[in-house]
Amino acid sequence: MGLVSHMHTLRIGTRGSRLALWQANAVKQSLALSGMQAEIVEIQTKGDQLLDISISKIGEKGVFTKALDDALIEGSIDIAVHSSKDIPTELPDALEIVAIMKREDPRDVMLALSEEVHLENFTRSFKIGTSSLRRQALLKHYFPQHQVLELRGNLDTRIDKLIRGDYDGIILAYAGVKRNDMLKYVVQKFNVNVFAPAVAQGAVGVMARKNDPIAALCRLTLNDSTSEIEVSAERSFLNYMNGGCHAPIFGLATCTANHLTLAGGVAAMDGSTIVKYELNGERENAIHMGVELAKMVLANGGKELLYGI
Repeated sequence: MGLVSHMHTLRIGTRGSRLALWQANAVKQSLALSGMQAEIVEIQTKGDQLLDISISKIGEKGVFTKALDDALIEGSIDIAVHSSKDIPTELPDALEIVAIMKREDPRDVMLALSEEVHLENFTRSFKIGTSSLRRQALLKHYFPQHQVLELRGNLDTRIDKLIRGDYDGIILAYAGVKRNDMLKYVVQKFNVNVFAPAVAQGAVGVMARKNDPIAALCRLTLNDSTSEIEVSAERSFLNYMNGGCHAPIFGLATCTANHLTLAGGVAAMDGSTIVKYELNGERENAIHMGVELAKMVLANGGKELLYGI
């Protein structure tokens, strides 16, 4: 690692939320094991500034990433750390994803103050909070007896709203809840076959400038090849679907040895219809499988659902 000794302290760009800082510190610690000094640079994004507006209504891609992309391109940071599900499928020409860290459990979970709050509790109608169009559509489809309410803000803000009684339960990604040490509030873990996760959920992605020596270093130090294949299959699916945060699209790849299973689909906004399919193949065909799955979904009703949105 002769490269390391000649380099300045690596500047890691991140959003300032507790979860984002957890992710950036995980990257910093991994780099430190390779003898690389790093510092964390907090950058506010549009998604952090507009906390009272639904992400789907902000109306542009990269609401949580663009400010970090700009800082990378102009050279004020060396790498940017993101929740992979926030990274748009189309990247700026000058940048690339150089590492996907080992993925956490990608499932969604319900947080509540009482064990009674459970989606399969058909004796009650609960007020369920979520900001995600995907979660809203899946709730309306599978559990129409509950009331779905908009929920924005960082994890602490959302928990505060739960404690205050604004919601009976809130749905979040297990990964973020675990990383923020909030597992005590989890009352239900959802089955991925019903409550399918967002593309790349649970994975931390690292971006850098193309052809920068730092890119190769980060790949060597931080990348988990299995997680990378899963995320690349899911992102390929999402890219061909031409979705993003403006549509209730979901996808999950599971990679074991040389085998890859990829499931994905899209839901109607009102939850009336879901179109989903599954493919099996070899891990080296991850990108191709993403495209093929998207073609199946679009050809069998998915295109009409997206046009409706």
